[in-house]
Amino acid sequence: MIRAVVTDDERTSAELLVSLLEATGKIEVVGVAHDGAECLQVVKQAKPDVLFLDIRMPGMSGIEVAETLVHSGFVPLIVFVTDHDEYAVKAFELAAVDYIVKALDLDTFEERIEEAVDRAEAALRVEPPALASLQKSLTELVQHQQLAVSRRLPVKDYEEGTVRLIEPSIITYVEREGAHVVVHTAEESFRTYHTIDRLEERLKSAGFFRANRAAIINVNYVQHLIPNGDGTYDAMLDAQGAQVISVSRSRAKALLEALGV
Repeated sequence: MIRAVVTDDERTSAELLVSLLEATGKIEVVGVAHDGAECLQVVKQAKPDVLFLDIRMPGMSGIEVAETLVHSGFVPLIVFVTDHDEYAVKAFELAAVDYIVKALDLDTFEERIEEAVDRAEAALRVEPPALASLQKSLTELVQHQQLAVSRRLPVKDYEEGTVRLIEPSIITYVEREGAHVVVHTAEESFRTYHTIDRLEERLKSAGFFRANRAAIINVNYVQHLIPNGDGTYDAMLDAQGAQVISVSRSRAKALLEALGV
Protein backbone atom coordinates (compact mmCIF):
# COMPACT_ATOMS: atom_id res chain seq x y z
CA MET A 1 0.00 0.00 0.00
CA ILE A 2 1.34 3.42 -1.00
CA ARG A 3 1.39 5.96 1.82
CA ALA A 4 0.25 9.41 0.66
CA VAL A 5 -0.26 12.94 1.95
CA VAL A 6 -2.80 15.26 0.29
CA THR A 7 -2.40 19.05 0.38
CA ASP A 8 -5.09 21.38 -0.97
CA ASP A 9 -6.26 24.69 0.47
CA GLU A 10 -9.82 23.91 -0.63
CA ARG A 11 -11.17 21.43 1.90
CA THR A 12 -13.84 20.03 -0.41
CA SER A 13 -11.22 19.37 -3.09
CA ALA A 14 -8.97 17.71 -0.52
CA GLU A 15 -11.81 15.48 0.68
CA LEU A 16 -12.68 14.47 -2.88
CA LEU A 17 -9.06 13.70 -3.70
CA VAL A 18 -8.68 11.59 -0.56
CA SER A 19 -11.84 9.65 -1.40
CA LEU A 20 -10.80 8.95 -4.99
CA LEU A 21 -7.24 8.02 -4.04
CA GLU A 22 -8.39 5.54 -1.42
CA ALA A 23 -10.92 4.11 -3.89
CA THR A 24 -8.03 2.91 -6.09
CA GLY A 25 -7.18 0.34 -3.44
CA LYS A 26 -3.50 1.24 -3.74
CA ILE A 27 -3.32 4.36 -1.60
CA GLU A 28 -3.42 4.88 2.16
CA VAL A 29 -3.81 8.59 2.94
CA VAL A 30 -1.74 9.14 6.08
CA GLY A 31 -2.14 12.91 6.28
CA VAL A 32 -4.03 15.91 4.92
CA ALA A 33 -2.88 19.54 4.94
CA HIS A 34 -4.54 22.76 3.78
CA ASP A 35 -1.56 25.11 3.34
CA GLY A 36 2.15 24.95 2.66
CA ALA A 37 3.40 25.25 6.23
CA GLU A 38 1.02 22.56 7.46
CA CYS A 39 2.07 20.35 4.55
CA LEU A 40 5.72 20.50 5.59
CA GLN A 41 4.79 19.51 9.15
CA VAL A 42 2.60 16.61 8.01
CA VAL A 43 5.21 15.31 5.57
CA LYS A 44 7.90 15.49 8.26
CA GLN A 45 5.76 13.45 10.66
CA ALA A 46 4.12 10.98 8.26
CA LYS A 47 7.07 10.35 5.88
CA PRO A 48 4.76 9.48 2.92
CA ASP A 49 5.79 7.75 -0.29
CA VAL A 50 3.83 10.24 -2.40
CA LEU A 51 2.69 13.83 -1.89
CA PHE A 52 -0.34 15.07 -3.88
CA LEU A 53 0.35 18.80 -3.83
CA ASP A 54 -1.86 21.69 -4.98
CA ILE A 55 0.14 24.20 -7.01
CA ARG A 56 -1.87 27.34 -6.20
CA MET A 57 -2.22 28.04 -2.49
CA PRO A 58 -2.26 31.32 -0.55
CA GLY A 59 0.98 32.20 1.19
CA MET A 60 3.28 29.36 0.20
CA SER A 61 2.78 27.87 -3.26
CA GLY A 62 3.16 24.19 -4.09
CA ILE A 63 6.41 24.99 -5.90
CA GLU A 64 7.83 26.65 -2.79
CA VAL A 65 6.76 23.66 -0.67
CA ALA A 66 8.52 21.29 -3.07
CA GLU A 67 11.68 23.42 -3.06
CA THR A 68 11.71 23.43 0.74
CA LEU A 69 11.34 19.64 0.82
CA VAL A 70 14.28 19.28 -1.55
CA HIS A 71 16.48 21.16 0.91
CA SER A 72 15.11 19.29 3.93
CA GLY A 73 16.69 16.01 2.87
CA PHE A 74 13.41 14.06 2.68
CA VAL A 75 11.52 14.21 -0.60
CA PRO A 76 8.56 11.95 -1.41
CA LEU A 77 7.42 11.42 -4.98
CA ILE A 78 5.44 14.57 -5.82
CA VAL A 79 2.30 14.70 -7.93
CA PHE A 80 1.23 18.28 -8.57
CA VAL A 81 -2.44 19.25 -8.67
CA THR A 82 -3.44 22.23 -10.81
CA ASP A 83 -6.47 24.13 -12.07
CA HIS A 84 -7.47 24.44 -15.74
CA ASP A 85 -4.27 26.05 -16.96
CA GLU A 86 -3.11 24.66 -20.30
CA TYR A 87 0.25 26.40 -20.10
CA ALA A 88 0.93 25.05 -16.61
CA VAL A 89 -0.02 21.55 -17.71
CA LYS A 90 2.46 21.79 -20.60
CA ALA A 91 5.11 22.93 -18.11
CA PHE A 92 4.48 19.95 -15.86
CA GLU A 93 4.94 17.65 -18.85
CA LEU A 94 8.24 19.31 -19.74
CA ALA A 95 9.42 18.97 -16.16
CA ALA A 96 8.68 15.22 -16.10
CA VAL A 97 6.76 15.58 -12.82
CA ASP A 98 3.32 14.01 -12.79
CA TYR A 99 0.24 16.21 -12.44
CA ILE A 100 -3.52 16.00 -12.01
CA VAL A 101 -5.91 18.57 -13.43
CA LYS A 102 -8.88 19.55 -11.26
CA ALA A 103 -11.33 18.67 -14.02
CA LEU A 104 -15.03 19.50 -13.80
CA ASP A 105 -15.75 16.08 -15.29
CA LEU A 106 -15.61 13.74 -12.30
CA ASP A 107 -15.10 10.63 -14.45
CA THR A 108 -12.11 12.22 -16.21
CA PHE A 109 -10.71 13.40 -12.88
CA GLU A 110 -11.02 9.89 -11.46
CA GLU A 111 -9.30 8.36 -14.50
CA ARG A 112 -6.45 10.84 -14.22
CA ILE A 113 -5.99 10.01 -10.54
CA GLU A 114 -5.79 6.32 -11.35
CA GLU A 115 -3.15 7.02 -14.01
CA ALA A 116 -1.11 9.12 -11.58
CA VAL A 117 -1.31 6.42 -8.93
CA ASP A 118 -0.13 3.80 -11.45
CA ARG A 119 2.82 6.02 -12.41
CA ALA A 120 3.69 6.57 -8.76
CA GLU A 121 3.48 2.85 -8.09
CA ALA A 122 5.80 2.11 -11.02
CA ALA A 123 8.29 4.78 -9.94
CA LEU A 124 8.37 3.58 -6.35
CA ARG A 125 8.82 -0.01 -7.47
CA VAL A 126 12.12 0.92 -9.09
CA GLU A 127 13.46 3.33 -6.45
CA PRO A 128 12.38 6.52 -4.70
CA PRO A 129 13.00 9.67 -6.74
CA ALA A 130 16.51 11.05 -6.30
CA LEU A 131 17.00 14.53 -4.90
CA ALA A 132 19.02 15.59 -7.92
CA SER A 133 16.35 14.41 -10.34
CA LEU A 134 13.57 16.17 -8.47
CA GLN A 135 15.61 19.37 -8.16
CA LYS A 136 16.19 19.32 -11.93
CA SER A 137 12.47 18.86 -12.56
CA LEU A 138 11.56 21.71 -10.22
CA THR A 139 14.09 24.01 -11.86
CA GLU A 140 12.69 23.24 -15.31
CA LEU A 141 9.17 23.72 -14.02
CA VAL A 142 9.92 27.18 -12.68
CA GLN A 143 11.68 28.14 -15.92
CA HIS A 144 8.88 26.98 -18.21
CA GLN A 145 5.65 27.73 -16.40
CA GLN A 146 6.06 31.51 -15.93
CA LEU A 147 3.69 31.56 -12.95
CA ALA A 148 5.49 34.39 -11.21
CA VAL A 149 6.84 32.15 -8.46
CA SER A 150 7.85 34.19 -5.45
CA ARG A 151 11.60 34.64 -4.92
CA ARG A 152 11.04 34.89 -1.19
CA LEU A 153 13.15 32.52 0.84
CA PRO A 154 11.29 29.82 2.83
CA VAL A 155 12.71 29.44 6.35
CA LYS A 156 11.38 27.62 9.37
CA ASP A 157 10.19 29.65 12.35
CA TYR A 158 10.78 27.21 15.23
CA GLU A 159 9.09 29.44 17.81
CA GLU A 160 5.87 29.75 15.85
CA GLY A 161 6.09 26.26 14.33
CA THR A 162 5.54 27.69 10.84
CA VAL A 163 7.43 28.34 7.63
CA ARG A 164 8.17 32.01 7.01
CA LEU A 165 8.75 33.50 3.55
CA ILE A 166 11.53 36.06 3.88
CA GLU A 167 12.20 38.84 1.38
CA PRO A 168 15.93 38.78 0.51
CA SER A 169 16.08 42.57 0.92
CA ILE A 170 15.68 42.31 4.72
CA ILE A 171 18.38 39.64 5.16
CA THR A 172 21.63 41.11 6.46
CA TYR A 173 23.76 37.98 6.35
CA VAL A 174 23.66 34.19 6.24
CA GLU A 175 26.06 32.04 8.23
CA ARG A 176 26.76 28.37 8.78
CA GLU A 177 26.50 27.63 12.49
CA GLY A 178 27.34 24.05 13.36
CA ALA A 179 25.06 21.69 11.44
CA HIS A 180 22.68 24.46 10.38
CA VAL A 181 22.69 27.48 8.10
CA VAL A 182 21.11 30.49 9.79
CA VAL A 183 19.51 33.46 8.04
CA HIS A 184 19.83 36.74 9.95
CA THR A 185 17.79 39.91 9.60
CA ALA A 186 18.24 43.06 11.67
CA GLU A 187 15.65 41.75 14.14
CA GLU A 188 15.50 37.94 13.93
CA SER A 189 17.39 34.77 13.02
CA PHE A 190 16.06 31.61 11.36
CA ARG A 191 17.56 28.15 10.88
CA THR A 192 17.05 26.82 7.36
CA TYR A 193 17.18 23.59 5.36
CA HIS A 194 19.39 25.25 2.74
CA THR A 195 23.13 24.73 2.26
CA ILE A 196 25.42 27.75 2.22
CA ASP A 197 26.33 27.03 -1.43
CA ARG A 198 22.67 26.83 -2.45
CA LEU A 199 21.90 30.14 -0.75
CA GLU A 200 24.89 31.82 -2.37
CA GLU A 201 23.57 30.79 -5.80
CA ARG A 202 20.02 31.81 -4.97
CA LEU A 203 20.86 35.20 -3.42
CA LYS A 204 23.79 36.48 -5.48
CA SER A 205 21.51 38.30 -7.92
CA ALA A 206 20.00 40.20 -4.96
CA GLY A 207 23.29 41.82 -3.89
CA PHE A 208 24.72 39.06 -1.69
CA PHE A 209 28.44 38.27 -1.52
CA ARG A 210 30.35 35.23 -0.20
CA ALA A 211 32.52 36.72 2.54
CA ASN A 212 34.16 33.48 3.63
CA ARG A 213 33.55 29.74 3.50
CA ALA A 214 30.80 29.96 6.12
CA ALA A 215 29.10 33.31 5.51
CA ILE A 216 27.28 35.37 2.88
CA ILE A 217 26.65 39.08 3.40
CA ASN A 218 24.15 41.49 1.90
CA VAL A 219 26.44 44.24 0.57
CA ASN A 220 23.58 46.74 0.86
CA TYR A 221 23.99 46.57 4.65
CA VAL A 222 27.77 47.08 4.80
CA GLN A 223 28.35 50.14 7.00
CA HIS A 224 32.13 49.91 7.47
CA LEU A 225 34.99 47.75 6.21
CA ILE A 226 37.68 47.46 8.87
CA PRO A 227 41.11 46.22 7.65
CA ASN A 228 42.85 43.78 9.97
CA GLY A 229 46.36 44.30 8.57
CA ASP A 230 46.69 40.76 7.25
CA GLY A 231 44.63 41.14 4.07
CA THR A 232 41.34 40.30 5.77
CA TYR A 233 38.54 42.71 6.65
CA ASP A 234 35.69 42.87 9.14
CA ALA A 235 32.44 43.93 7.48
CA MET A 236 30.22 45.82 9.92
CA LEU A 237 26.59 45.38 8.86
CA ASP A 238 24.93 47.67 11.40
CA ALA A 239 25.78 50.94 13.07
CA GLN A 240 26.00 49.34 16.53
CA GLY A 241 28.57 46.74 15.48
CA ALA A 242 26.35 43.84 16.57
CA GLN A 243 26.60 42.16 13.17
CA VAL A 244 30.23 41.85 12.05
CA ILE A 245 31.39 39.28 9.50
CA SER A 246 34.98 38.44 8.66
CA VAL A 247 35.92 38.74 4.97
CA SER A 248 38.67 36.29 4.06
CA ARG A 249 41.86 37.41 2.31
CA SER A 250 40.87 35.51 -0.84
CA ARG A 251 37.50 37.28 -1.01
CA ALA A 252 38.49 40.77 0.13
CA LYS A 253 39.66 42.05 -3.26
CA ALA A 254 36.46 40.93 -4.98
CA LEU A 255 34.35 42.60 -2.27
CA LEU A 256 36.25 45.88 -2.59
CA GLU A 257 35.72 45.77 -6.36
CA ALA A 258 32.01 44.99 -5.90
CA LEU A 259 31.69 48.01 -3.61
CA GLY A 260 33.65 50.22 -6.01
CA VAL A 261 36.43 50.84 -3.51
